[in-house]
Amino acid sequence: MIHLRRWKPGLPLILAAFSVLVALATAYAAQPFVVIDVGAPFDYPHIRGMHAREFTAQTIVVRAVATPGSNEVVIDKPLHNGVFMATLTLDDWKPDGLHPRRLIAVYANDRRINTLDDRGGDRRFRVLIPDDVDLSGGLRLRIEAIPDRTLDVPSVSMVDAEIAKAQTYRWTSERTAITFPALGNGDWRVELQALVAHPDGSPVDARVFANGELIANLPDTPGMRRYQVMAPAHAIDHGDLTLEITANPYRDPRPLGISLERVTVTPLSNALSVALPPWSAFVPALTIVLSAYGALRFSRVPAWGACVTAVAVAILGSWALAAHRYPTGLFLEPLAWFMLFTLALTPLMDRGVTWIFRKLDAPLDPGVRAALLIIFLAGLWVKGGGLLFPYMRAIDIGWHMDRVRWILDGHWAEMYLPGAFSESVMPINEWGPNRPVIPYSPFFHLFSTLFALFPWPLETSANLFSALLDNSRVFLIALLARKAGLSNRVTLFAALIYAVTPVTFLLHSWGNVPTTSGMWWTLVTSTVMIALYPRLHERGPFALLTVLTTVTLLFYTVMAVFHIVFAVFFVGLALIAPVGIDRKPLRPIVLSLGAALIAATLIYYGQYIPPILERTVPYALNLATAGPQSVGVDRPPFSEYMFSFWRHLRYDMRPDGFLYYGLLIPLIFVVPGFLALRKRALLWVMLAAWFSVGTLFMLIGYRVSMVDKQLFYIVPAICLCWGVYAERFWQRGWWGRVLVITIYAFTLATALDLWIIRIARSPVV
Repeated sequence: MIHLRRWKPGLPLILAAFSVLVALATAYAAQPFVVIDVGAPFDYPHIRGMHAREFTAQTIVVRAVATPGSNEVVIDKPLHNGVFMATLTLDDWKPDGLHPRRLIAVYANDRRINTLDDRGGDRRFRVLIPDDVDLSGGLRLRIEAIPDRTLDVPSVSMVDAEIAKAQTYRWTSERTAITFPALGNGDWRVELQALVAHPDGSPVDARVFANGELIANLPDTPGMRRYQVMAPAHAIDHGDLTLEITANPYRDPRPLGISLERVTVTPLSNALSVALPPWSAFVPALTIVLSAYGALRFSRVPAWGACVTAVAVAILGSWALAAHRYPTGLFLEPLAWFMLFTLALTPLMDRGVTWIFRKLDAPLDPGVRAALLIIFLAGLWVKGGGLLFPYMRAIDIGWHMDRVRWILDGHWAEMYLPGAFSESVMPINEWGPNRPVIPYSPFFHLFSTLFALFPWPLETSANLFSALLDNSRVFLIALLARKAGLSNRVTLFAALIYAVTPVTFLLHSWGNVPTTSGMWWTLVTSTVMIALYPRLHERGPFALLTVLTTVTLLFYTVMAVFHIVFAVFFVGLALIAPVGIDRKPLRPIVLSLGAALIAATLIYYGQYIPPILERTVPYALNLATAGPQSVGVDRPPFSEYMFSFWRHLRYDMRPDGFLYYGLLIPLIFVVPGFLALRKRALLWVMLAAWFSVGTLFMLIGYRVSMVDKQLFYIVPAICLCWGVYAERFWQRGWWGRVLVITIYAFTLATALDLWIIRIARSPVV
């Protein structure tokens, strides 16, 4: 019998490394063929130097005539096997001075699939129907005019709709690359389905290279046809294959090479002879597995526990490479760099958290600190890894980074001045045609210019920065719990529910990094205010709170308002609450907030005072006294507005929905948890102020669009209240523990389900 305890400590690490070799050998023995449908939603991670996707009709399937004046057509015939497009014929509309164009939303089976820009020209509009729309029961196409420059929306109707099978493609340029990283060794047959011909009959002279080696000259041929060539084993670069296609361009004025519809790569070598994993897969896979092992060991996970986790990661990666060579092959390298980053980060977080908690007189037990580090790491791996997934595109991140690139192009001063882009984030249908002047702080975007120092895209840095801030909130929640004297178990339960709640994943899929970073700053400042509450009369804590408050006010305007109201509520509740709380530190809090407001006004907000008095104050008065209709905004009934939160709090996708927050279970325990904490005077007042802010802005949100920020803001408070009752259930015996474990498992499962759905539904590039 082998006694593992007698083995040297390096054995688990050796086994983890060896598992990578075995797992990759198994994966590469499978040798699947790879197909890229060019122009389909997920072709963009492979291609470089191609033009935008295009599509054309192949075979008309059905034509449906709309009822006169109707904005929809219904096709009862099931549509199977293929990609479909619709050609919509719209009414005869002409632009005028009030409406120079019509923006028209197109829906397929109640899912919005496109927005048409109708300027009164050709009345036929083509839209591609996404392949994940279920057409087995037929198709309902609907169009709606949406507000553009005014709330007065012109009518729109449909004449007919023509459904056809679609052919998607892209045009190459003078030099185009198609990459297949970590494909595998051996000979590969490459099949190109392409049109190699120019409209003017000029020679195309198309050539195909495999990692720089010429493997084919494509003859000019009218019409789409298949070309088969071979990429020999000696041309494969450590398992990577990069196909380059060059051509004499035809200019329209775009430089057009060949029209490419599909690329298929098929193995030709015997599986056993190429089962040895290529370096392009082995090195990043080994880095991923050993980084996971090392980070867990830094988090004080036993060596064999870390080994089992690392082996599980290797097995999962083996299955992914065998069953889905792509996108897994594209994912290996960025994931390896990310895992190396988390490996380097873990000891820094361990020491930093230990030092901060000790300095704030809230030392953590080693076991609690280790558990918090594991929660932090697991959340960072899942969220950060998802953001790096090749098909993931956070919705708004490109828009925000375009503003950063605009700053880097020399528009520093313009970004700082009023009106730089505040109105661009205030839709007319939510604010009315005469929008108020509301400062939109540029300091997140100015800070984000630092992302240009890194060699990868700005979007990657912004996404990972957001994930890092978000997952570090588990330590802030733990600090609040420990300063309030709550038990270790409550601390961990509160931190863990935050890490697995679906809404925390959803924020990353939206890509609204200014919001996530602004909420992080408000939580940091509020936590420091509570943690240093007895010492705020001292010079150092007072200066720290003032600096943090100033940064919070400048980083994101909406969260700045939230924090100001929070501080006012906190001071007011502390003065009147019938709990034993020391009121002497309230004066430094007021002075700190006042100093921060003065500083923020001098630095940025002062320039907005005249336009706010001229436009925003009258707007707010009209809104408060005469309702949303007075400013040109239509709102649903208040009861419908409140009921809409119920749909989001759930844990499932409604048939007509596209998101859920998954907050219902911990939210149920907010009131009992809040009451149970009434003897923790300082935390109780903080939670009361927290929930008061959330309630106030929920009411304000009925008249001013808040995009549910008030819910996101109070999530840490909800987690703390839940943690109290989770501990009580845990102490009830086996049934209570089963209940708590089930709730966490269910919440995590719904969060991962939401995360996968949001990744799969990323905007098409």
